Amino acid sequence: MPVFSPLQARWYLGSSPTAKKEIVMLKGFAHLFEKTKEHVAQVRNVKNTGFIDKAAMSCVYNRAIQLCALDAVIAQHRVEVGNRFNDLRGKSALHHKLLTKYKWPLAEIHSLTLSDVLLALHDELSLESLPAEASRILTSISREHPPVIFPDITDEEWNPEFAEKLLYNSVD
Repeated sequence: MPVFSPLQARWYLGSSPTAKKEIVMLKGFAHLFEKTKEHVAQVRNVKNTGFIDKAAMSCVYNRAIQLCALDAVIAQHRVEVGNRFNDLRGKSALHHKLLTKYKWPLAEIHSLTLSDVLLALHDELSLESLPAEASRILTSISREHPPVIFPDITDEEWNPEFAEKLLYNSVD
């Protein structure tokens, strides 16, 4: 008996992979958060060993939470609309999300900064609206840090490859 992925199995059994999406749990957010936090600290030159500036470190944690929320929204979009011919890797999932939500021209979407993206998707980035594991982990972390943020957002803070490597789907 051949071994199939869930998508291949639906095709093999004659059901449409676009008909009804399975309920998917996105896993790996704890690792994603740690990697993102380290990356933001590095980009912002905030030390996380030795003498630590607690306010700056809270800014790092809060930015990492914000970026992980973005990754969760994009991962959920990938699950909902990706298919076996185009699984929306990297930034293409973000671009597709913005294209379907706002119908903006692709040239305009490609020119958006990270700050623009976070503003455009602000209504979807609340911790309560994220997939269960992401919401639980990020809410728990956010309770431990005061709501202080960096005054600006730099494009270098977000690396979409982290989520691609660390998040995975688990059908529960």
